[in-house]
Amino acid sequence: MERENPVSLKDYAAYIFDLDGTLFAIPVDWLKVREEVSKMAGAPIGDAPLFLKVQQLISIRPSMRESLFEMLDRHELKAVAGASPVSGAIELLSHLSKVAKLGLVTMQGTAVCDNVLGTYHLGELFDVLVTREDSLDRVTQLRSAMRSLAELPRNTLFTGDRANDIVCGKKVGVGTVLVGREPTDEIKPDYAFPALDVLRGNLI
Repeated sequence: MERENPVSLKDYAAYIFDLDGTLFAIPVDWLKVREEVSKMAGAPIGDAPLFLKVQQLISIRPSMRESLFEMLDRHELKAVAGASPVSGAIELLSHLSKVAKLGLVTMQGTAVCDNVLGTYHLGELFDVLVTREDSLDRVTQLRSAMRSLAELPRNTLFTGDRANDIVCGKKVGVGTVLVGREPTDEIKPDYAFPALDVLRGNLI
């Protein structure tokens, strides 16, 4: 994988992570969620990014926010029992929390985040948690996290598992790490690793 280079801890004062797919595997029935969002929207949402569609629906019909979030919470909390940390996640967070500030940005809700992180006693490691209740826009989430961490973009490294994570990270000027996916000509993170535990092994 391209850009599988060591990450120097001295280069960053803050590390921000995505949750689902990056730090944890949360087996939500997203197909069922899409069906329910389509029903609430009154039309199929097709292959559109789910949370982008939710954001659009709420911007058009703000009154839908509560019912949409309640539905998402219901499906996510149903999946909590099967949630598990990605290999290396706990060790990585424990190590980084001793030398830097940590932030979490996620499209998951506060309820599932508190439940999942609390199960593994990880909540206290994060200096800031930004969920969908704060914003459904990843750029806004990142900027909010950096304000709370009181760090400049150049001193911050953001790790996610999707192309949109990298695109949004670039927009706010932070360093970016892509895990679990190959970079493309269009998506060029600063670092890329096949798995989170490989990232952990490349910290220097």
